[in-house]
Amino acid sequence: MKATENPNAGRPGGRSNLLLLALCVLFYASAVAGYDVWSYKEHKKTLLAEIDHNLLQAARSLKYLLAPDFHDRALAKDSIGKDEELRNRRLVTDFGVEAGFKWVYTLAEKDGQFFFSAPSVSEEEAKELDSWYFYPYEDMPPEFVAAWRENRTVYVDYTDQWGTFRSVALPERSPGGRAYLACADREIGDIDRLLRRNLLHSAAVASFFLLASLPFILLLAHVYRAHTADLKRLNAELRVHKDTLEIQVQERTADLRKETERLQEALANVRTLSGLIPICAHCKKIRDDKGYWNQLELYIQQNSDALFSHGLCPDCVQQLYPEFANADDVVPPPATPPAVPPPSA
Repeated sequence: MKATENPNAGRPGGRSNLLLLALCVLFYASAVAGYDVWSYKEHKKTLLAEIDHNLLQAARSLKYLLAPDFHDRALAKDSIGKDEELRNRRLVTDFGVEAGFKWVYTLAEKDGQFFFSAPSVSEEEAKELDSWYFYPYEDMPPEFVAAWRENRTVYVDYTDQWGTFRSVALPERSPGGRAYLACADREIGDIDRLLRRNLLHSAAVASFFLLASLPFILLLAHVYRAHTADLKRLNAELRVHKDTLEIQVQERTADLRKETERLQEALANVRTLSGLIPICAHCKKIRDDKGYWNQLELYIQQNSDALFSHGLCPDCVQQLYPEFANADDVVPPPATPPAVPPPSA
């Protein structure tokens, strides 16, 4: 009997399906994380685009707060009077506060160095320094220098001891042709907090939907386990049926083999007469394949399994024993078989 296969043979496939399910869950989590990152970047991009637009509008508006020829005259420390400086400071500071900017200011260049020409000034800064006009901008971002030299608008993010800011540097020219930079700074630390809060919100929404789908996942897993159990049971039944069938086939094959051997043995014992048999028309002797003429009885006995027993037919009884021809109750003694003469040529 063939050994029965291990009933646990189907488990590797089950482990593969469980691994596939785990990979699907991992893929879902990765997709959610990817969406969160993408949403974070897109939201940040949208907010920065709006901030950049507002910064640019503020920088463009500065020239309308100042005297038209202000930057033609802002050439040195003592080129602008105190009254005009205070007036410009008040207008620019109020504009920046109302528009929601940390600082708005213009920068003038002299001998390769940049100075604040019309800056907004907070109350703390006003107490710290009496005059901010033509104050040197020592830690000016290099992007601002590039904006000056290349005459192009630039945006830059930076972080210092006062916070995280996004700034714009807009190249402008006074009516007299003097170049200067109109700038605006906006604090964006709250933007980062808003983006992080949006990221957490997206993650929370994704987690909610994942938890909401958990009953369906568990139901699917239950159905899968039940289906797997049914398949294992059917496989076990098939294996038992296969083993039983193999035994039946082996037994039937053995029976058929025995039957075949018996038939072959029987066929080996069967001898038949066939073809044309030469027979004498008078004495009824038969010529064998060696040319000898034999009595009919001898020829048949030698070429088949038939045996003869002698008797008399009614016609011969009438001819040879007429006295017994009409005696129904008298049975003549059995005749002795005639001696078979030796073969003659």
